[in-house]
Amino acid sequence: MDPLRHLIRRPWRDVVLPPDAVGIPTMLSKLERRLLYTLARDYASGDAAIVDAGCFLGGSTAALLAGIRDRSEPWTGPPVASYDLFQVEAYTMPKFFADDPLVRVGDSFRDQFDANVARFDVPHVVHQGDIVEIGWSGGPIDVLFLDVLKTWEVNDAVLRDFFPCLRPGRSVIVHQDYGSGWLPWIPISVELMGGSLRLIDAMEWGSHVFFVAEKIPSDVMEKGVARLDLDEKFALVERAVERSDGWVRGVMEIARTELVFERDGADTALQDLDRIATLYPGDDFVLSFVDHIREGLETEGRYVSAPGTPPSRLAGLRRRLSAALFGG
Repeated sequence: MDPLRHLIRRPWRDVVLPPDAVGIPTMLSKLERRLLYTLARDYASGDAAIVDAGCFLGGSTAALLAGIRDRSEPWTGPPVASYDLFQVEAYTMPKFFADDPLVRVGDSFRDQFDANVARFDVPHVVHQGDIVEIGWSGGPIDVLFLDVLKTWEVNDAVLRDFFPCLRPGRSVIVHQDYGSGWLPWIPISVELMGGSLRLIDAMEWGSHVFFVAEKIPSDVMEKGVARLDLDEKFALVERAVERSDGWVRGVMEIARTELVFERDGADTALQDLDRIATLYPGDDFVLSFVDHIREGLETEGRYVSAPGTPPSRLAGLRRRLSAALFGG
């Protein structure tokens, strides 16, 4: 099988998920889960790992494990590796934990995850805790699903520990948050990788799928992107904006707003959101993101952040905003 030719066909768009891979509470669309199922069933080679980074209650995990189970030949590769903090966050309470009045922010939901994925009798290892501290074993990776890149620090740790194990001409990266707006480190990283990555699929309001076509520049993986000069960050996000269209271009504009927030404070960032709203008056998805970010800035950051805020205080505020907005 020619890997790129296979991926370009986007076979996941014609696949039906098995019944036991659905019905698990998840933030992923059915198409995203069909993608993961297909990659595990038909694409992963068996001589490299499948990484499920940001599994929450098990929606992504179930899709991957079901794919491993349904392969035409038994899986001989390493266990699927799942990562999560497994801690309830405030933004998840109304939709995912409202039925249990005893659940509190910070509680563990590991038991629910285990119950949701116990039906799949295939190799699986679960890493509970901070992925920055846990890292990766160093073995080759075929499929890297990323739904944990909610801060600069986590993004750079994953670049350092996981990306060197991707295989040019073979590996696939599923960036679940590429189109999530307030996370500029993701498009910045992709832009720095240049021709090393080839975009295969951009799911509506969801995951972007990249094929690792060539070796990723070592300095991107070693140095990360958090320490880049702010002007360089702006330039790279601008490049991502120019390369995009439709709703993706709109959320790339929102990614730039995070840099405006970092440089100029929350009031200026709110003005930038107004600018974006005038550019996309008919795009309900972009406008919903604008409203979501605006609410987060007004409640978490408007009078806390200002130009010249100490980096440590800004980092703490950014983590709170990411958690409020995207579950980071």
